[in-house]
Amino acid sequence: MKRQAVNGLVLAVLAVAMAVAAACCGSPSPARTPTPTLTALPPVVGEVFAICTAEADQEHPAVWGDLVVWEDTRGSDMPHIYGCYLSGGEEFPLCTFEGAESEYGQIFPAPSDDFVVWTDGRDYWIHDWEIYGYDLVAGAEVALCTNPTWQYAAAIWDDTVVWGEYRAGNHDIYGYDLAAASEFVICDDPGTQFGPDVCGDIVVWNDERHGNKDVYGYDLATGTEFPICTDPAAQFYPMVWGDVVVWQDERGADKDIYGYDLATGTEFPICTEPGGQYEPSISGDIVVWWDSRHGGFDVYGYDLSTGTEFPLRTGPGSQWKADIHGDVVVWQDEHGGESDIYGVRLVRGE
Repeated sequence: MKRQAVNGLVLAVLAVAMAVAAACCGSPSPARTPTPTLTALPPVVGEVFAICTAEADQEHPAVWGDLVVWEDTRGSDMPHIYGCYLSGGEEFPLCTFEGAESEYGQIFPAPSDDFVVWTDGRDYWIHDWEIYGYDLVAGAEVALCTNPTWQYAAAIWDDTVVWGEYRAGNHDIYGYDLAAASEFVICDDPGTQFGPDVCGDIVVWNDERHGNKDVYGYDLATGTEFPICTDPAAQFYPMVWGDVVVWQDERGADKDIYGYDLATGTEFPICTEPGGQYEPSISGDIVVWWDSRHGGFDVYGYDLSTGTEFPLRTGPGSQWKADIHGDVVVWQDEHGGESDIYGVRLVRGE
């Protein structure tokens, strides 16, 4: 009897299971819950850290990798060039030259992997400004251009150094190949050209050939010059990274930040908030600038890959003259009264 009862129970269970299966097979499958689309987040801003808070003023910082360089007036009325590695070690002087003809010291440093360039006033009363550099591997200073006219605001990428120069009665753009130890002309149009930047084979600069300040570019590989922005308003401080050029633009009520994609030929606004946005810098997908929307000067950023703006450093005092390379942003900070150099690391949000 027990076996018959068990067999009957099993048959009953099988019958129910077959009925449920048949009902399920004849009914539509339940709708799946769609996988949520993950929105890319802007970079997370890490803890702000001090880079140099020495006595006197530190100004105009620039960063490349873990090397930060800046102007420094410690122990002198003139600015000199100092640097430090964020990975460790003490800060160090790169150039502290002062001579009988010195007047304005050394300004506007720009670093690369193994080389730092700057504008030098050691012979100002003879040659005006000149372009000097320092080879970090050889530990040696190098004079790059000491023509008897003035050279200023150098930028560097790998072995290519570019600068503006007043030569033959006109402001032009020149370059220097460190590997070949040779100088070359980039643009000597009759108009005024100044403030170049370089990334790979692309050089960009401010150009006044049409009577107002525009942005032009030059491809070193093809020897081709091209306009980037010729809006009737003024454009200043162009910077380039990869296919993207950014600059400060005055077409609106305030100074804004605009960009241009060289690959697609498309111009686009980056920040047009009320108040001024000044002197952008770009590395990868991140653009940084200093911003007066709150009255003082703060540092803001924009992620080109997500279209997201984010504050980097806001607060009392002025934070300005920002630069970026990789995940490191540096700026000139005056919240303590004197000018110091501070920085922050960015971490990509998940």
